[in-house]
Formats: sequence, structure tokens, C-alpha cells
Amino acid sequence: MRNKRRSARATRRAAAVLAAFVAMSSSAAAPARAATGSVEYLPATPVVVAPAGEAVGTAAERFWELQLNLCNSGIAGCYSQGRAIPEAANLIRQVRPNLVTLNEICSGDLPAHLVPAMVQAWPGDVVYQVFAPAVRRDTGTPVKCTNGQDYGNAVVGRVAAANHRGVKAWTGRYTSQDSGNEQRTFACAYAVGDHLGCATHLSASSEPVALAQCRALLFDVVPDIRSAEGLSGKTVVGGDFNLEYDTSDPENAQNCVPPGHVRKGDGDVQHVVFSNDNAFVGTSKYGLAHTDHDGWLVRLTKP
Repeated sequence: MRNKRRSARATRRAAAVLAAFVAMSSSAAAPARAATGSVEYLPATPVVVAPAGEAVGTAAERFWELQLNLCNSGIAGCYSQGRAIPEAANLIRQVRPNLVTLNEICSGDLPAHLVPAMVQAWPGDVVYQVFAPAVRRDTGTPVKCTNGQDYGNAVVGRVAAANHRGVKAWTGRYTSQDSGNEQRTFACAYAVGDHLGCATHLSASSEPVALAQCRALLFDVVPDIRSAEGLSGKTVVGGDFNLEYDTSDPENAQNCVPPGHVRKGDGDVQHVVFSNDNAFVGTSKYGLAHTDHDGWLVRLTKP
């Protein structure tokens, strides 16, 4: 019974923090930038949550990235009446990743479940989120979940309170798209001085397009952000690339990994790519009952 009361108190504390949910003054949208040949940058603002309690001790250099595709649009056959979201929140509390990259979620899933889970995992630290909706080809407006919320990708991360110097958001739409109405996008968050994290979900109907999108993110967007922010390394990109690692295939996922970076895949279409100043430690796969993708954890230590 005490554990239940403690859990309830933690939930209420996280909810109170989320109710405020005000971007801190040191956090801002990235400066407006012109489209490159491969992407169109879109406006975005990060949401930052101040520490809600005492910091939880961990190894100083630990940096774990959890990639999740939660199939929560309400449209796809893998949809499970929203049960994938609390299941993912439970995994976040269990694993305590530093960074979570999310695909196929609704915008309301973040304040309702996913960000509070990160706050509960890291109560003494700063937690942030950046969401990027997919874009409709026919109207240029966000793709919607069946509940009416925007549908897309997000990055949720934490920064030790002592290291927090602000968070900047970068989102955009790829120029290369398949013929479908859903146009693919990316979400990136730069936790100033600490790390750059990006999430994306690439074309499901054309591997050549998916590869072009992947290369746009890793060869164009990431260097562009680093240049604008004066950052070297400290980068982690996760997502459902809809590409497999297959050396006999011209659309091999490895073909969108820039020099100086390492890719770790789940044996299917989810991948995490990181700058090689991060040291690889190991991986873990978590079977999930309410989505058609495993949770994919890549354990790193960062400089």
C-alpha cells in the first residue's frame, strides 16, 4: 500500500510540473533558416520542464537512447486503442534513458504520458520535448490522429540540472517524398553544450526515397545544426528508417551513415546513429505488446 501511495504522489508531482509546462527563458526555437536542397526547415519551439525533485544518481558519462515506434495514429492496423503509450511510459520509467526518439505518436501523448514518465525517471533534472508533425501533401497542414491531435515524431530528453544551458528546437520536412499524402519530417533538439538528439520516421513505400531522406537528415541537417550552434559531435539520431541493414541492397541503411558516425540497428528497420565521440556500450531489445515494433535501447557513454 505504501508503494501505491508513493507512486500516486510521484504521479501527482509530475502532473503538477506538466500543468505548468512553460518553456524556460533559456530555451527557444532555432533561428529561421532557408530551405536547403534536401529539406525545408519548419518553425518549432521546445517545451522544457524544470526539475521536480532530487536528482537520481547515475554514472556521470552514461547516455542511453531508447527508440520507440508506438503506432498510435488510430489508423494503422497495428493500433492498439492507445495502449502502446502507457506501455512505453512504463518502459521509460524502467529503463531511465537519457534520450527517447518517438515515431507514430499523437501530440497529446507527450504531456499525458511520455514526458511525465521521463520526469519521474529523472526527477532532479531538466526534461525537454520537441514534436514535429507529419505534413499533408494536399493541404500543407499537420497529419492528424483519429482523435484530432497532430501526428508525428518527437524527441524527449533530459539534461542534468547543473548542465542545463537551454534547449533549441529544429524541425523540418524532407524535399524528397513518396507519392503518398503523408510527408515525412524530423525533430531535433539541441540541449546547449550537452547533446544533439534527432528523431525521424522515413518513407514506408519507397526505399530509395527513405534513403534520400535519411541522407538528408544525417548528411545535411545534422551538419547544418552543428555549424549553426558551434557543436562538434555529441549527436544521437534515432528512428524507424524503413531501411534494413543489407549489404546486397543499394538501399542499405548503412549507406546513410556519415564518416565519423556509428549505426546500431535492431535487425529490422529501427536504427540509432551516433557520432563516434560517444562510446558504444551495448544494446537491448524490449518486446512490446501494443505496437508492432520492439523498444530498441542503445547504451552509450558520452564525452
